[in-house]
Amino acid sequence: MGSIVLGMVNGALMFGNEDVSNVPDSDLIALVDPESANINAFDLSVLRGDGIFEATTVWKGFPVSLENHLRRLAHSAALMDLPKPNITALTRAVKQLIAAYDDPEPGPLLRIIVSRGLDQETGIGRAAAAAGDNQPTVFMFIDAKGALHETDPISMASMTRGYPSDITARAPWLLNGAKTLSYAFNCAVHRECARRGVGDAVLYTEDGYTLECPNSSIVARYGDRLITPDPRIGILHGTSQRELFAWALQEGQHAHYKKLPIAELREADRLYMVHGGWVIPVNALDGKAYDYDSAEIQTINAAIHDGRTHDDALAIGPRGDYE
Repeated sequence: MGSIVLGMVNGALMFGNEDVSNVPDSDLIALVDPESANINAFDLSVLRGDGIFEATTVWKGFPVSLENHLRRLAHSAALMDLPKPNITALTRAVKQLIAAYDDPEPGPLLRIIVSRGLDQETGIGRAAAAAGDNQPTVFMFIDAKGALHETDPISMASMTRGYPSDITARAPWLLNGAKTLSYAFNCAVHRECARRGVGDAVLYTEDGYTLECPNSSIVARYGDRLITPDPRIGILHGTSQRELFAWALQEGQHAHYKKLPIAELREADRLYMVHGGWVIPVNALDGKAYDYDSAEIQTINAAIHDGRTHDDALAIGPRGDYE
């Protein structure tokens, strides 16, 4: 169908546990013109950023970490009081989208978006609800023409998130750990990065513990140990981070989650920024230079993209009680 494929998904079938095995593909997702108007102006994704999303790379037809992305989508939905996603239905819709992609670019972006639906505080939303149309809005797209991932080394700066490390336990309504559409803060951080002349940022709490980057995870290497912040501090559980951990374990190395002080992060031998199915080396943080191995980065990304780390990554996560 082309380089950019957009699908409007049947929201009524994308949630709950309904068996969709006998539902035709055409009833699950409708492929539409990506240059046409497809989202209602009264949708809460537009008016409030009230929704969730996931994004990954489709490498030569393989959606990297799709199961973990859809599991995380379900986790975000629970935090947002949205209905439980139907993973089987969403997976089928993704496969239909991929089947329609036709471009030589081997690694286009896949994005899945779920909003709460039409705003029922508007007349349009109330009328739709009265007619029984009150399901979430779901759409997804593959894009080979937008910004794609690169593995060039990236410089970073550390920036405070402005809250303490126990805020997630004390204020769960802040939705830390949900991948929401409300990205104004993340975009502001990237504008600050541009002002400082760095490629990205790693955030930390006001009491000095590492969090995450605006749209990626951070992983530190100390010898043969990989360390990443425990997601229970109130950050996303990185899908690509789990793929990186799977690679390390397959190579006989060690991988751990911990409550990681930002000062300890700065003392790492190497740093990796990971997201969207890619591992990217960090060559500087707060002006300090870091070693990186381009061949290692290429090897890790190849293992992720050919699916070698996929199965092991599904079982990776923090263990034991969170301190």
